[in-house]
This record gives sequence, C-alpha cells and structure tokens, in this order.
Amino acid sequence: MNIKKLNLKNYKNIFIYGFGLSGKWFADNSDKKIKFFIDTDEKKSGRSHNGIQVLSINEAKKIISKQDLIIVSPVDIQDVEPVLKREFKEINWLALGVFLDGNDTKESKNYSNENLNFIQYSLNALEKCHKAYINKDKLFLRSVDIVISERCSLKCKDCSNLMQYYLRPKNFSYEQIKKEFNQLTENINHIFEVRLIGGEPFMNKEIYEIIDFFLINTKISKIVVYTNGTIPLKDERLKNYNKSKLVFTITDYGNLSKNTDKVYDALINNNVPTRLHPPENWTDSGVIQDFKRTEVEMKELFNICCGKNLLTSMNGKLYRCPFAANAESLKGIPTDEKNSVPINSSPEMIEKYTRDIEFIPACNYCKGRSFDAAEIVPAIQTTKPIDYKKYD
Repeated sequence: MNIKKLNLKNYKNIFIYGFGLSGKWFADNSDKKIKFFIDTDEKKSGRSHNGIQVLSINEAKKIISKQDLIIVSPVDIQDVEPVLKREFKEINWLALGVFLDGNDTKESKNYSNENLNFIQYSLNALEKCHKAYINKDKLFLRSVDIVISERCSLKCKDCSNLMQYYLRPKNFSYEQIKKEFNQLTENINHIFEVRLIGGEPFMNKEIYEIIDFFLINTKISKIVVYTNGTIPLKDERLKNYNKSKLVFTITDYGNLSKNTDKVYDALINNNVPTRLHPPENWTDSGVIQDFKRTEVEMKELFNICCGKNLLTSMNGKLYRCPFAANAESLKGIPTDEKNSVPINSSPEMIEKYTRDIEFIPACNYCKGRSFDAAEIVPAIQTTKPIDYKKYD
C-alpha cells in the first residue's frame, strides 16, 4: 500500500475516524503519530490500540481544532460524511481509501494480531469503496449479502437475521442464486464483495458449487463466507480455489462447536484469508414486533442503524438489510413494495433505493441496531422455533 503521498505535515494533530482493522493498520504505518481514534460506537470509548486511545464524538469535539485532520477509515463512508458535516463542520477530513493504490501489505507493520491476509482484504475493500464514493460511481455496490440458507446448525434465540423463527427453513438452490445474481448484475457494473450468509451457509449442500460460481464471476472482487465453524470443510475443494478472491470469517462459539479449530486450520493451511473472532456486538435486535412508530420515528431509527447498508438479496428482491428480507420471507411483517426493489430493477431504481431513501416500512417492526445499543449475552440457544404474529 502506498500512503506516502498522503502528506500529513501541514496538520497539527491527526485523528482516525473508525476503530476498525483499516484504521488500526493506518495508525501502525502512518509517518506521523496519531493523536486519537474517534468512533461512533460509544462502547469503544476508552479502548486503545498501540497506545492510541479511542474518543467518542462528543469527547473529540472538545479537543479537535481547525489545524487538525480526520482520516476516515470505515468502508461505509456514505454514513460517515453526514456525521463529519454535522459534528465537525470546520475540520478537514480525507478518505483513507483514496490514497491506497496497491495490495501488498508484506512490508507494513501490524500490531493488531489480525491475519495479514484479512487486513489486506479490508484495505482492498476500503480502496474500492472510497474511490467509488468520491468519484460518484453510481453503478458500484460495496457489498451484497446473498441468503443461501434459512437453516442453521445453531439455534440462537436472539439471531438478528431471525433464523429462530423459521419453522420449516429451506435452502436456496444454486440455480436460483445464479439466476437472481445474473439479473442483478445486468444493471450493476461491479460489486466489491458478495457475502454468503444464512443461517449457516454450509447447511446448503450446494455451497461449493455456489462458491465456484462467484469465484469465476467477473462482476465481483471478493466472495466472503460467514460461518459458525460447526461443519467441517472439504479440504480438496479448498486446495483448488482462487485464494485472492475468497475470504472467510468464522464466529467462534466456543463449546457450541467442536469443529471450529478444524475449520480455521483447514483455511489457514490452504492460505485462505480468514478472520476468527468471538461473537461480536450482539444486541437485542432479533425481535419482530409492531412498534406503531410514526414516519419521523422510523427515519430516526434508520438514521442511526448500523445495518441499513447490509444490502441483501433474497427471493428475487434486494433489501436494505437481512432483517427486512427475513421478516418479509417469514410473513412477520406486512408485504410492502417499499421494503425492497426487484432484483432486476433499473440502475436508477437501485441507486435511489440504496442511496437516497430515509427509511423502509420494515423499520416499524425492528427494535433497531444502533451503534450504541446495549450488548446482550450472545448465542443463547432455544429448543424450538419462536412463535410470532404472521401477516397474510
């Protein structure tokens, strides 16, 4: 990565917006010492990386000056820019991804203990997404979640993707996934990453054929598989995969899975970029309920939601989040065309839906997923599907 052209000498102090992998990597490799991290998630306030502390937005506003600079490191820059304009009106800021122009992190420093291949993947995502946003590339999407299974090998009662409500969960066929993705990309130039989700993706017996399809698809840069590590992988399939395009992220549920280490070792031994992490940021958002919100209240909920840009493809539609997709599939919310757009929509419709709307009707039935929401104990298991109200 070449960040030498990012000239920081003319600024008094440097702040990094975003306490994630990319921000930490930049702090490790910046020519100028970083003063503080800033993060929207107030739960991160007081944490530190390599001696650099995290401030909340309110804490940062008290000490930052016009002579300082904010480096933006989150991928979802479209969510960060309004915050910067509102909270740091007179402070200069730059998008880190604009100053990245390579994919070699071998010579860089890494004090985060994260897998270097996974950091490289994160920086590639940052570069593609920041440049597309700054250059106003209307036919570029950062990521699309593809629901390939409603089945899961765990039964978490607070799953934010609502798997705990499915009485007869099903898999989506390879042919359906292929058809719908081809329809979507007829009107989209490029998608940086496709994320295979569920449920547990490896509950779908066609998972390897699905991975094969996305690995050879020229419309995407990366395919990311999200797994709970409960199902062993087929080593012979991993050996033949294009490792530069495939990424895995494994949630380690401890005693709930006896195969986590096997899955992780198989990926590392095959040089697949992988992140292994404990359950993170679980909030009480796995609830379907009619909250009888006003339009103003739904806009407020949508504005602070951390999941509103998790574009999700399911049942021939593109949704703003997995909650809306699964809630509608479950008939747990009234069917409303404003919750989604058809997968074969025009570029103009997709652009408006993914960038310009202020809320979706599904927001009325969601508890919300704000960055500062209280965390709950993750992965508490239920013995049977949870009852809920169905709409015809």
